[in-house]
Amino acid sequence: MSPLLAIPAALAATTVLCAVGAPRLWLCGIAALVLPPVAAFAVSLLGALAGNYALFAVCRTRSARRVVGWILRGRQPPVGRLARLSAGVSGVVLLRQMPGPGAAITVLLARIGVSTRDFLLGSLIGFLPTTLLTVLLTGTAASCLPKDILVWTTAAVALVAAIVWFVRNRPFR
Repeated sequence: MSPLLAIPAALAATTVLCAVGAPRLWLCGIAALVLPPVAAFAVSLLGALAGNYALFAVCRTRSARRVVGWILRGRQPPVGRLARLSAGVSGVVLLRQMPGPGAAITVLLARIGVSTRDFLLGSLIGFLPTTLLTVLLTGTAASCLPKDILVWTTAAVALVAAIVWFVRNRPFR
């Protein structure tokens, strides 16, 4: 695939996968393996931001209860504690640093009434450190491996991650 097509395709895939709750850092690593470092960073950051914003916007609609139920199925979110959090940019940045499913954090931010501006700015700042670190580490590790091993390893890891994610979340019940 030519670089002119690879970047938009990777951006679209990252956006869609982040919107449905795929692990963002796995997608950052995969982007770092197949794209140049600056493009991988931009695709990872913008794709994650766009995907999370799409989920955030959906959770503010009438169908939000169904989406919230699908994402948080089997998990007990600490909603009571999150409702007392400051709903500003700093609160979003701090929540983005927490370990855990990013989609659940996005849903909870939508449900506690964070403004769109605070959500976008806080998520952008919150995504920066881990995205940069993941892209740099994966890109450095990838430069030490032969290209054939890299392609097959990436495909195998992506396949295993997708199977584990689908089995764990069972989205098609």
